[in-house]
Amino acid sequence: MDVSEILEILGNESRRKILELLARKPCYVSEISYCLGMAPKAVLEHLEKLESSGLVGSYQDGRRRYYFIKTKIGLDITITPNIFRIELRNLNGEQPEQMKTLLEKFEEIEKFNSENLLGIMNAIREIEELKRLFARVQNSLNSKIDNMIEKMLDEVEKITSNEVERLILSAIAKGMRAIEIAESFRIPYIEVERILSSLAAKGIVKRVNDKDYWIIGGEVYE
Repeated sequence: MDVSEILEILGNESRRKILELLARKPCYVSEISYCLGMAPKAVLEHLEKLESSGLVGSYQDGRRRYYFIKTKIGLDITITPNIFRIELRNLNGEQPEQMKTLLEKFEEIEKFNSENLLGIMNAIREIEELKRLFARVQNSLNSKIDNMIEKMLDEVEKITSNEVERLILSAIAKGMRAIEIAESFRIPYIEVERILSSLAAKGIVKRVNDKDYWIIGGEVYE
C-alpha cells in the first residue's frame, strides 16, 4: 500500500463514508447500504476496492459477511509555500521512551535563531528529527486510544445483549450525539431518545447540559 493508492481510495466520498461507518462498528453489506442510502451493488464494489487495498477485512458470521477496518495507518499532509509532502505512517503501537528528549529538543529549537546558512541547515535537520520523534509519540497515543476503545466496546457488550442498544451505547461512548446517531444509522430520532431514556432509567447513561448530548454512567440530569 502506498500514498497514491490511499489518496485514490480516500478521494471517493462514498468510500470515505463507508470507512467512517466501519470505524464505528463492523457492518454487513445491506446494513451499510441502508445507513448510507447506497445501492448494495455500489457498496460491494467499494468494499472490494477497500479489501484489495488491505484497509478493510471481512469475516463470515452465520449467513452474513461483516466488514471491518483492518489496517491502522496515519496520513500526514504538509503544504506550505516551501514544502509539499505526504507521508504514510503505520500505527503499529510503538511505545517510544523519548518524550523527555522530544520536549528538550523542542525547547532548543524554539530558542534557535541564526542567519548563518550552515546553522539554518543544521536546524532544519534537527527539526526533521524532532518531527520523526513526534510521529512515533503520536503513533503510540493513537494506539493507546484504539486499545481503550476496544476495551470500551467489550464493556458495552457486557451491559446489554440488545443489538440496537449496543450500537447506541458504542456511539455515545465515542462522543456521538443522539441526532448524529439517528442520522448516521438511520434510526428515527425519537427511537434513539426512547432507548437512551430507557438506559438512563437503569443508570447506564446520563444526559448532560446539552439535551442532545449523553455520556455513559450515572442518572439523567438537565
